[in-house]
Amino acid sequence: MSEYSILRGITRADIRHEPFAHVVVEGCLPSPLYAELSRTFPADETILRLENSRGPAKPNSRHDVGAQHILGNPDCFSDGWQEFVRYHVSNAFFQEFTGLLGPEILAAYPELERRLGRSLREIRTAILDTPEADDCELALDCHIGINTPSRRQGSVRRVHTDAPDELFAALIYFRAEDDRAAGGDLEILRWKHGRPQLFVGSEVDESDARLSHTVVTNPNTAVIFINSAAALHAVSARSASVVSRRLVNIMGRVPRSVPEGLFVKQQKSDWLSRGRRALQRYRVAVGRF
Repeated sequence: MSEYSILRGITRADIRHEPFAHVVVEGCLPSPLYAELSRTFPADETILRLENSRGPAKPNSRHDVGAQHILGNPDCFSDGWQEFVRYHVSNAFFQEFTGLLGPEILAAYPELERRLGRSLREIRTAILDTPEADDCELALDCHIGINTPSRRQGSVRRVHTDAPDELFAALIYFRAEDDRAAGGDLEILRWKHGRPQLFVGSEVDESDARLSHTVVTNPNTAVIFINSAAALHAVSARSASVVSRRLVNIMGRVPRSVPEGLFVKQQKSDWLSRGRRALQRYRVAVGRF
């Protein structure tokens, strides 16, 4: 196991199964390693430049640089960050991940091995958006990202699941020492009892979900989960701040091997739901939801 692994020290006893399979771990990385990665966390300008953002970044918006660009621009990232990213897009990391959460993957997707034509242990991996990924079942990526500063309170994103081609994700928070903002925490939610699992676009009507618990995004805290239609989560409102919210996002996706997606986001079609979603977007924008 690599010294950079976010899974170090996690056991199956740490897995929570409600409302969906996930792990919350504080002190995810050894303190000296976390301190060095935090100290060398890339500047906002580096992330925005390598992401090829067009025009000035909007307040409280998400921006990321993926593994392909991190490893392809060694002058822009410390040796420690390159090693961290390189490990988390390796097959060794995926084998470690399945050793921990393989049963939860198969519980969520009992037909996955049949659909892929391979057992979890035999799945081939490569870095997302590289030619090698075209011949593999699973594409891995590791994003270094920020939510940009904002002069007013607001949420960067409300209730949703990740994309249907994403099998798993891990979020690691690198809160800056001078980040004094309140909020911006990760909310874990569940579908309300008896409500059909219907989406409005890529997200969920707030009235269809209820809060299970909140993960405070303290420094060196990680949240790891199996993505599915049940994996509802959101970012709570964050107070005005001149400092970006810093995080890393590790993921495994199946865009080539399961192009139809691992699940379908069935849509609400009535005008009332659409109207509520428009109102929700407005409330998110003004920080009052």
